[in-house]
Amino acid sequence: MAPAVDIAIVSLGTTMGWRRGDEALAEHIEAAGATCELRPMRLGLAKHLQRSMALTDVIQALAARRAARGVDARAVVYSSITAALLQPVRRPHAVRFDTIAALSRPGVGGAWQRRRERAVLARADLLLPWSEAAGAAAAEAAGTSPRQVVLPCVVDVAAEPAGDAPDATAYAANPDKRGLDLLCAAWRDGAPEGARLVVGGIGPEEASRWLGRRGVDVPSGVEFAGAVPRDRWTALVAGSRVYVSAARYEDWGVAQMEALAAGTPLVTVPTPGPNVALPIARELAPELVASGNAAADLAAALRSGLALSDPARADYSERARRSLEPYSDAALRSVVAERVLPALLERSPA
Repeated sequence: MAPAVDIAIVSLGTTMGWRRGDEALAEHIEAAGATCELRPMRLGLAKHLQRSMALTDVIQALAARRAARGVDARAVVYSSITAALLQPVRRPHAVRFDTIAALSRPGVGGAWQRRRERAVLARADLLLPWSEAAGAAAAEAAGTSPRQVVLPCVVDVAAEPAGDAPDATAYAANPDKRGLDLLCAAWRDGAPEGARLVVGGIGPEEASRWLGRRGVDVPSGVEFAGAVPRDRWTALVAGSRVYVSAARYEDWGVAQMEALAAGTPLVTVPTPGPNVALPIARELAPELVASGNAAADLAAALRSGLALSDPARADYSERARRSLEPYSDAALRSVVAERVLPALLERSPA
């Protein structure tokens, strides 16, 4: 019997960016004339057991294995390396990822993931890294040169600026990874009196508790908006004078890239990781990229960003949008149709 669908996508969907990316991939596959089934994982009560990096990855990998059970497709795409870690071998299959454990899982907490991913990467029929940097790291970790197609996340933001937008926006759903303490210290030292910063992804109580444990006070003008509906958030970002990132590590940079797509100047620290937003930000306005990862460095870049004149900001916005054309829906739809599907389906049973 013929398989039920051409492509099955096994999705962790642990972040908004990943969920949108998987949904977009499914749409692109179907637009190319193939059939697709999106299989999201379900954590259930196990989500309460995610207390360490190592345990979280075990729980999510097992949930992804359950999601893939009984899959009936000509080819499978595991959306993230974690989703592929504990899967049986299915042919053909691809692994899509923004980063690899060798980069994002340092120390003892990532030991088993780093060891396991080498085999996962080496045996994949196709790798779909979000960036060239992630693809190069994967080839080095696998010790081979697996077939690859760079397939980043779609970054299309069409939003009317909110009339009540603040001077600056930032995102800190994971306050440690997003450097919320550094962000607040830089805002305290770099923002002019009366300026407003809206931080999405974290509410005021959680933010105050987290900052309090680190001995950091909430500066004047900072508002914590919690989980904001996407349309409202993109309108706030589009209307703000700058978007600020103090992230300690960046797997790819979805929030920063969406700010650039909205035409909002990006003020950022030189965040390590396969961070595609950083070289774009440096090319657009090097003075808005902090010279280091200290609060004083980010504060200096923030002052420059907030001081941009309206003509300078308009010029930045136009150049930023042009820089993100390769990440548009239309551009990536072509990549899926012309490169990804042929690579996956050319040897699979019809």
